[in-house]
Amino acid sequence: MRKIVALVGVLVLVASMTSAINGTNGTRDAYIEDTCIVPLHKTIATSNLQGNVQISAGEENDITPTITVDGNGRVVVAYLSQASILEHYIYLAYSEDGSTWELPAYVYTESGVAASPYLDYMPGTGKVTLSYVDPATNEYAVHGWYIGDITDTETYDGIRWGWTDSENYQYVASTSVEYLFLQMVLCDEPGRGLMGVPTLIYWTPEWDHPTEIGGGYYDGQSILKTAPSIDPEMATGANKMIMVMQHNNETTGHSEIAYKMTVTDLDLLLTSGGGPGGMDKYADIEVWPWQGYLGKGNGDSAHPSVAASGSNFVVVYMNNDNIYGDWDIICAYSNDDGETWETSVVAGEHPVDETYPAVYMMGNTVYVAYIKEGNLYLVKSEDGGATWSEPEQINDVDESVVAGENYVDICSKGIVWVDNRNGNNDIYFATLPAPIIKVSISGGFGVKANVCNEGTEAAQNVPWSVDLTGLVFLGKHAEGTIDTLNPGDCTTVGPGLVFGFGPTTITATVGGKTATASGFVLGPLVLGVS
Repeated sequence: MRKIVALVGVLVLVASMTSAINGTNGTRDAYIEDTCIVPLHKTIATSNLQGNVQISAGEENDITPTITVDGNGRVVVAYLSQASILEHYIYLAYSEDGSTWELPAYVYTESGVAASPYLDYMPGTGKVTLSYVDPATNEYAVHGWYIGDITDTETYDGIRWGWTDSENYQYVASTSVEYLFLQMVLCDEPGRGLMGVPTLIYWTPEWDHPTEIGGGYYDGQSILKTAPSIDPEMATGANKMIMVMQHNNETTGHSEIAYKMTVTDLDLLLTSGGGPGGMDKYADIEVWPWQGYLGKGNGDSAHPSVAASGSNFVVVYMNNDNIYGDWDIICAYSNDDGETWETSVVAGEHPVDETYPAVYMMGNTVYVAYIKEGNLYLVKSEDGGATWSEPEQINDVDESVVAGENYVDICSKGIVWVDNRNGNNDIYFATLPAPIIKVSISGGFGVKANVCNEGTEAAQNVPWSVDLTGLVFLGKHAEGTIDTLNPGDCTTVGPGLVFGFGPTTITATVGGKTATASGFVLGPLVLGVS
């Protein structure tokens, strides 16, 4: 509801963090050298792609893995390592092939107790983002990093921040829109009587805030009751972005999934005002134009995971609204940018608990991993979440998978989970049998997006779009669908012929993967594309 009009100070060095958020709500400004990235450059595991691959090793209990793929096709993982009750570190790992893993660094915080790691990839900047919280401190509890090259800690660049009138930071999630990095946190605001309230901060690549809108907003609960909430997630589609969370409804005594959506069009997102009482209609999470509940009923809906591709959105979650009272996995899916939603049952064996789902989506193809009776299962939908395949067990040692909040995550190249086959909690990885789309842009006579499938399965019904900015009179926008792209095959899409004059930025989005390039349009030619 209320804006934070903030100024941000010097960016973080590898061994220190800077937080300078000055706002009308009394946020703090300080420079402290006690939150560090510690370089490791250590090989942690070597295996083959036919079985489960162990990423972490040692006597520590490792939990809450998060996974993404960077711009070079590397798989990047972060996880929480619990060395002791008062020592919780965030470890980073990456792999070129899913078989051999390297640990480039770990992070320690001021209090020594980090939590809630969350990775994402920003196509607009080519950087991986890492977020986490330090719940044992109230001053600078939320941390964020831009990682230019996961192999080189000199390219890690971060910040930390907090609100003076907030406390009990427990969760963080993130997404991006072009060059903007968005961090969503859940924290208490005792002065306003709000516990577990969603708060959203907008960051530029320079760790500044957009000048057109406020630096951040909290949900004042005037439209949708979201507090208290836990376990947030975010995702960005072609036209809209979404935040979801488990809302614990204190009136009904049940939990439900709250969601809020807004546009990805920066011309709208960065427009101030237009909402109730002059609030920022598209930037302020309190008044985002699309919001509501999923899984609201007589039972409980909990622990959502969200994914987006083009105009398709899926939210999977646990639900126990059945005659047995056991947990099922439910999918809420939309193929019209969240205007309408339908639901399907992903997994519903009775009386057995299916728990803690994680979802990945490309085009109409959706993959969901979940835990049942100590095992990890994978199911697939080829129609946007309406129907589902038979489950396939992923772990190759029975009953080794540990069930817990955010103990499973999934991306285009694989699945990570918490596994106790060695007597303590370790992080394991398995490749995902899925298409992997790679996109590049070329110019010359017109402009083309080059699309290749580097995965192990065919890509079906993949939406694409190509857009050019600037003085382009012909071919400024083109879109379509790739019916089938088999493993190892490539194709080209785009407007083909263009006509215009002057500098341009080209954005190609294919199945949720985005590539950008700059160039110069000279009549029908697009020159200097890079």
